Amino acid sequence: MAENSVNGGVTSWVNQKLGVGDVIRRDYDGFVMYEGGFAQLEYNKDKVSAFVSGGLTNTSYWRKDRFYYSGDKQLSSKKHYLGGNVKAGLNYNLDDYNNVFFNTGFISRAPIFDNTFINSQSSHERNPDAKNEKVYSFELGYGYRSQYFSANVNAYYTMWKDKALYDTGSYEDVNGASQRWTMNMTGAQANHMGIELDFIAKPFRWMEVNGMFSWGDWRWNGTAKGFMMNTEGQIMANSRGEVVTDMSNVDQYKYTIEMDNVQVGGSAQTTAALGVTFRPMKGLRLNADWNFFARNYADYDIDASQATQKEAYVVEKPWEIPSWSTFDVSAGYTFDFGKIRATLSGNVNNLFNQEYIADARDGSNHDWETATRVIYGWGRTYTVRLKLNF
Repeated sequence: MAENSVNGGVTSWVNQKLGVGDVIRRDYDGFVMYEGGFAQLEYNKDKVSAFVSGGLTNTSYWRKDRFYYSGDKQLSSKKHYLGGNVKAGLNYNLDDYNNVFFNTGFISRAPIFDNTFINSQSSHERNPDAKNEKVYSFELGYGYRSQYFSANVNAYYTMWKDKALYDTGSYEDVNGASQRWTMNMTGAQANHMGIELDFIAKPFRWMEVNGMFSWGDWRWNGTAKGFMMNTEGQIMANSRGEVVTDMSNVDQYKYTIEMDNVQVGGSAQTTAALGVTFRPMKGLRLNADWNFFARNYADYDIDASQATQKEAYVVEKPWEIPSWSTFDVSAGYTFDFGKIRATLSGNVNNLFNQEYIADARDGSNHDWETATRVIYGWGRTYTVRLKLNF
């Protein structure tokens, strides 16, 4: 891109005196144009209901760079990514109380803007490895309905392929100047599977019990590979910024990240809840709810900068945050105050003032001692409300 650049491929603005209003490092606009169409066909007769739907999308990306390019070179060409989705579902009522259902789907989603360029902040150069992310999903379930009890149970499996990873950072070049690098990596894959259960029981007119349980197994898999690029969109031979000149065996300069059954972080993979509601008299409501969270792994970034060209960076199992549960209670009473309909309600969350960690970022040793950004859950809180309907 050197012949198209304002600075001839050289960042001459580095170490220059700045004035008020000067622009440094980057000055560009990113453009995204999205077009799509959708259609759905439904069938419903007797014991069978079904649907099939599909859509097509066309996502276009281009950029205008006023810093590294001049004249008619400021505007890049457009790159189009054709995607879409197909979904289908079937429900069969075995009788008046029981039903089974099945859903499946496929999504082909265009990569995000940053992944389509070698360096979306400074270069029109395209990422040749950018490709659509693909999601395959399957769900099988059973439902029961009656006057006093209703329940659903289902199992699901989702496979997310060709997940793109984007990272950026700084390095010190051979002249001792601070420069920026970017890395687009492809090949990562995530698998999500699990079972879910929910129910509502009404043993008496004045009592209702509801609950849910969810168990998931969400993991990263696959090997992600990509080049480290400088701000000019050139492949770097090493972390000092030296540029690859011999492209005959360029794959040797790729960085590799290996993810072998590494748990997804940031969300509890086992959750449960149980609640009960009492209505002992007209206008009065009493609630109690228990919530449980477990197998919540600390969130983390897949840091490409930890990889080397000679040795793959292996992502390790993140810290598993201790499980916790909370107990909440609430009450409400609706009454007439003259011609005004009023509702007085209140709740106490975390009644027993349980101490717990709600979220954290994984640390270098993948334990509680090195975890960062640790977020503790709220202690006991109270809320009182008065609602007036005129």
